[in-house]
Amino acid sequence: MKNKLLSIFISLLFASGMVAQESSLAYLNQQCPQLTQLYREELKNCHAHYIFAVDVSLSMCRFEQTVRPALEAFVKALPMGDRVTIIPFAHDAISNKMGYDVTIDAQTKNSMVQMLSTLYPQGADRRDRQYFDTDLYKAQQAVAKSVQMNQQYDVNIIVFISDLLHCPENNIDRQFNGSEMGDMHTLMKSAYCSNAESMIFTLELPQSGKPAGYVFPQLKELYDDWGVKVEQQRVPENSEALIRQWFDQQKDRIMFMKLQSIIIRENKANPIVVKTETNIDGKVKAHIEWKATKLYPKITLDSTYILNSNFRFKANPDYINYSEAGEMYADIALGQIKHKDFGFHAMADTLHFDVKLPVDYQNEIDKLLEGRPGALANSSVYMERSIFTFFLPFWFTVTLIVLFILYIIGIFKAISRNNQLQFKAKMTVFENDVQVGDIRTVKDKNSTILFGKGGTNATRVEGAEWQFEVRKKNGNPFLIFQKPKFVWRSTQGYCLASRAQSGDIIGGMTVKCGKNRSDTPHTIRIKLLS
Repeated sequence: MKNKLLSIFISLLFASGMVAQESSLAYLNQQCPQLTQLYREELKNCHAHYIFAVDVSLSMCRFEQTVRPALEAFVKALPMGDRVTIIPFAHDAISNKMGYDVTIDAQTKNSMVQMLSTLYPQGADRRDRQYFDTDLYKAQQAVAKSVQMNQQYDVNIIVFISDLLHCPENNIDRQFNGSEMGDMHTLMKSAYCSNAESMIFTLELPQSGKPAGYVFPQLKELYDDWGVKVEQQRVPENSEALIRQWFDQQKDRIMFMKLQSIIIRENKANPIVVKTETNIDGKVKAHIEWKATKLYPKITLDSTYILNSNFRFKANPDYINYSEAGEMYADIALGQIKHKDFGFHAMADTLHFDVKLPVDYQNEIDKLLEGRPGALANSSVYMERSIFTFFLPFWFTVTLIVLFILYIIGIFKAISRNNQLQFKAKMTVFENDVQVGDIRTVKDKNSTILFGKGGTNATRVEGAEWQFEVRKKNGNPFLIFQKPKFVWRSTQGYCLASRAQSGDIIGGMTVKCGKNRSDTPHTIRIKLLS
């Protein structure tokens, strides 16, 4: 009865080849309809590497007529491009037997089917002591090396066909020792570090109880360390329906793994590159590079933020929910970082970018990734620099400060200029158009100088019945470019210059002077000296 049920189980497993059939595609259409349609062609070209570690020790030879035909049916059902490795093991593991490790095409498929006739020991070979023992440690090593040498495949399907009893010598069963566990762990490190999805099936041939050499828990511990799933299946003894149900689940799961491997590979492709530049005012510019993929045709920059409570990031409204399709090579003004207080502040913090790849089928991607990080985790850039915070930009503030300092200096210079200015001029007196006396030099520090009647020795005119005054008018120091000047006005009699009796003295002036308008015998010419 055991052999009959085992034959049904393995024949169902192998005859279909566990490859992508229409029924499995229908299952994928239920689980991930959009991604299945999007990657239908890739699924057809997604090849798997099937590794069968077959226990051919004497205790397992009784299953030859069940296992070997099932393997033959499996190989015949495989699509072109898949790879099959068959590792028979007993005391040793034969991982390099010619014809047992091939990439399927029309020729290799037929040759492998023929070679399977030598899978189990025959006749006198069964008396060879190497078939008395079962060394699962060596079988495990051979499997890991086969995976390591064929890392170009998207999916690894590994099937152990054994009772999982480790009897390495003298037919005495025991668990793996510490040295064996360490060696297998090291070998797995290099074997299962690729991007391929791997799955382990253990098809446990009938055995009674759990002898001391039962090593499934140890195998599961090893594979769990490297994120490789292990599916345990003991061959049922009394339910053909359960066998069929289990097989259907695994067949769909392998197709799911093929799509999963495609999405995981696409998920890692073309990461976003973000380079930032922050100026003294805290304005942040970002150079973003990204290239669309089939899985992610669009990118969105949702928000930018910092966690330091003393600083805040004010986002540029033009780039909130910014999105781009296809290739992206953009220089973006993201916004500005400001401190809560005015002044210079040292900032050492991380600027976070909430970058997303929006798609309608994100729930399908999450289902396939099974907890793996998305293609774009939040990008972040560490920044360490001084930030100037004020209601005006730094350069404008500095300019204002410089101008203010220059203005203050200008005020002091204007005050000094006002104080230093004194009246210096050459004065010539004419009476009835005839020069009277020599040309006089007038220098006076007083703010008001009288000419004519009542003037000083230098400015008095004998017989004058008139008078005018020259007064220094200081420039407004707050109007720093306003210079001091001299002004004049008639104060007695009649004095007229440029048709006016008062005004500014610019360079000099000529004044007609007399007792009244009809009597102006004197003419005074004044030329200012620098």
